[in-house]
Amino acid sequence: MCTRKLFQERAGISILLFTLFFSVFSENDAYAVGGISNSKVVVPSAETVPIKHIELEPFFSFEFVEDRDNTFRLGAGARFTLGILDNLEAGININYLNHENSDLTDQVNDFGDLEAGVKYRFIDQGKLPFSLAYQGGISIPTSGNDAPWFIEPGGLILTRNFSEDFSLDADFVFGIVEDGGWNYVSDIGFGYFIVPWFQVVIEGAYAYEDIDGERSTQVVNITPGFTSPVTDWLTIIIGVTPDIYVDNTEKKVVITTAFTFLF
Repeated sequence: MCTRKLFQERAGISILLFTLFFSVFSENDAYAVGGISNSKVVVPSAETVPIKHIELEPFFSFEFVEDRDNTFRLGAGARFTLGILDNLEAGININYLNHENSDLTDQVNDFGDLEAGVKYRFIDQGKLPFSLAYQGGISIPTSGNDAPWFIEPGGLILTRNFSEDFSLDADFVFGIVEDGGWNYVSDIGFGYFIVPWFQVVIEGAYAYEDIDGERSTQVVNITPGFTSPVTDWLTIIIGVTPDIYVDNTEKKVVITTAFTFLF
């Protein structure tokens, strides 16, 4: 029994270190999987929406670009996620507003992209010291500006609950970009409930995107924020995400707010 427990602990540590390594060092604004639930601000968790329940999450983002033109972007949308089985969910993000203005260009308002995703938890914490889930999805451009399709054929989510108050989520996902490109996104987040209705969160993310082998971009950012499950059916989410390193793309600060309703 001791040998088995030691093996499980080492396996969990190995997977966690692997995810940590890639979230910090492997290298944009690539797409993460849309339509799936999360337990923190951005990072998804291995938990799924309860069977026969629906999560509705209106969300808003305010993006300030660090450029000479004072570029500002406003995004709004909603996530719908259905609990299909005890360990399976599927959903869609409908980005119904993509607004941009700057000193250089006229105001632009578009309908944002559609993002669909699925999450399947195949290991529960207890048998091992962590939970693991598969994630995959697709992003469909709708704005008519020749934006490429993104397909995320697979990724992993790891969740470790150290106690009732302290938890960790980490994930990575590989994507295929239309016309031969590819991307990689990884996140890690820690959350601690100071009181039952207030969880402080700190997250880190890394994204790399390669378009046609000609241009690659990288982004590393952090997200401090909080979630507040004010009732059994409503959770409020707020986070601020500044880019701390970018390569071949704009550096920006994004403020995210969301309201998660469980029906």
